[in-house]
Amino acid sequence: MRTEQDKINRKEANQRYYKLEENKEQKRNYMKAYRERKKKDYEYHEEWARENGYRDNDLLHAKNTERFTNGT
Repeated sequence: MRTEQDKINRKEANQRYYKLEENKEQKRNYMKAYRERKKKDYEYHEEWARENGYRDNDLLHAKNTERFTNGT
């Protein structure tokens, strides 16, 4: 388990690391790739949801709620 001092030390170390210009560029590149990956994951999820009937189904929430309350 990390103590409060460990958390503070880690935060300060990260701040020192990302003050250097080459590390800032590295983080920018990582975040760009992360955002693109997240968009792709979302697109795959949406495609899956449409194929399995989880999109454009207004009664889905009602069905799930009914199943939950009935215990089936």
